[in-house]
Amino acid sequence: MSCYFQVEDNEVWNPSNSVARLFLRQAVGISELVDHPSGLGEIIEDECEIDPRTFSGFVDAIVSTYQSTNNEVIKSLIEGFTSVASVLVERINGTAPSLQPELSEMWSHKQATLARSMPKG
Repeated sequence: MSCYFQVEDNEVWNPSNSVARLFLRQAVGISELVDHPSGLGEIIEDECEIDPRTFSGFVDAIVSTYQSTNNEVIKSLIEGFTSVASVLVERINGTAPSLQPELSEMWSHKQATLARSMPKG
């Protein structure tokens, strides 16, 4: 079984159900941390709708938090989620304007590596 993450009818990710549920649960916790809604809907009939503007703003808020904290535990906890989320932001043609140039290479490398493991459907 799998779940489709989509913007309108455009499927941007097709993870297994367990991966989809984990990603959504992480989004809830991180949303509370950065005080920004995730833009991710609930899974309904194996589909999860993404609000592109809200989701891009959410990922931008995470990137901003990552870059501004000195807490290495927080960085470690949000890094994996952010890497996956940044692939989705790219696929929905969103942006994360807070991304500092000195970290853009790190995120780009993570995006490229993960994108190959994230089927679209």
